[in-house]
Amino acid sequence: MNHEITRRQALLGAIAAGTVALVGCGETSAPPQARARNTIDDDVAALEQRHGAQIGLWASDLTSGATASYRPRESFAMCSTFKPYAVAVALQFASRGLLNLDDAVPVTASDIVVNSPVLSTLIGGSITLSQACDAALTRSDNAAGNIVLRAIGGPPAITAFARSVGDARSQLDRWEPELNEALPGDPRDTTTPESLAAGYRAILTGDALEKPHRERLVGWMRDTRTSDERFRAGLPLGWSSADKTGAGYYGSTNDAGLLFGPSGQQILVVVLTRSHNDQQDASPLNEAIADTVRVTLSNFGHT
Repeated sequence: MNHEITRRQALLGAIAAGTVALVGCGETSAPPQARARNTIDDDVAALEQRHGAQIGLWASDLTSGATASYRPRESFAMCSTFKPYAVAVALQFASRGLLNLDDAVPVTASDIVVNSPVLSTLIGGSITLSQACDAALTRSDNAAGNIVLRAIGGPPAITAFARSVGDARSQLDRWEPELNEALPGDPRDTTTPESLAAGYRAILTGDALEKPHRERLVGWMRDTRTSDERFRAGLPLGWSSADKTGAGYYGSTNDAGLLFGPSGQQILVVVLTRSHNDQQDASPLNEAIADTVRVTLSNFGHT
């Protein structure tokens, strides 16, 4: 018997079982339909022209209920925005006794892939699943992301979990780093702004995770070191974020998560981008993301 396949089937079954418990949960429903001012379309279209980008946006002011969107149902490469889902599944499994996050996992040279700043220093040693979750979220360490993926059942676990938390579109098909290929028109490893926002709302503010695990996930995302040129570059003074970046070929550049204002404001924002051209080595669109956050907050009346 192939014990790895049997274990993976059991884990996927556990995710599917979790779907029943989440159906009907108010926090996992689609964000309210009240819209921010219509100028958001003109603002983001102007940013696309300025940066040579296609920009997908979904934003929701969780206090007022206002939402703003642009290309909300268009497909974009998911890149590392899958990692909060992977960590959420690991936390969910830990709460059910299916995983022990303190278990140590050996780190071998074959585990190391591009952009593995933490794991590349641990070859021949080990890392706990909790530490791998931390590295995957705070440093976007790809080898750590793969370790978490292996623990929860592989890429199909991400797709199954997405469906269980109200994300009807996100799918993960490959591992790091191949999932960042972002080939135009390829449906693999893709999402949409609207669907990813629904899933992130469930795991970051809803009941998809028990409160201690939800707070742990948000805490890791607050500690990310990869957002300084994206969301955080576009935030007004006094604002902060708990977010996850992603990047791939063809200029695919993403950021998604929560923005926190100094007066208790909470804004859920997903910005997914790609270059207008079909050049595989197109530059990252960091400034486009920062500018999109600026105009979104302005449209919500936060400056």
